Amino acid sequence: METGPISDNISSLTENVKDYINLRIDLFKLVITEKISRVVSAFLIAVVFFILAMFMLLFLSLAFMFWFGEVVGPTWAGALIVTALYVIAGLIIYRKRHQIFLNPLVTQITKVLMEEDASHE
Repeated sequence: METGPISDNISSLTENVKDYINLRIDLFKLVITEKISRVVSAFLIAVVFFILAMFMLLFLSLAFMFWFGEVVGPTWAGALIVTALYVIAGLIIYRKRHQIFLNPLVTQITKVLMEEDASHE
């Protein structure tokens, strides 16, 4: 009875299994890297839009204050009105923070991380 071909088949099978496991690990790393990069890029885009919105809000507030100072009354009264609007908006946003920010954020991150891609199977 010759054991050479069987041992060659077993060693070949062992190598194939090792290669398969290494390929699956590499695929897992690539999928995780893709998902992390998608989450980070979405976060960076949100930060950029947030900064742009803050500058827009700042300049609109300054424009309102100076307009109010020239047309209606003193500039400090316009500043108080803008401050009051910010306080009211801050309180509303704080009370609705889960509905406005947390729930959509968790939904988007979960969607990205749990997304099944048929090409990976």
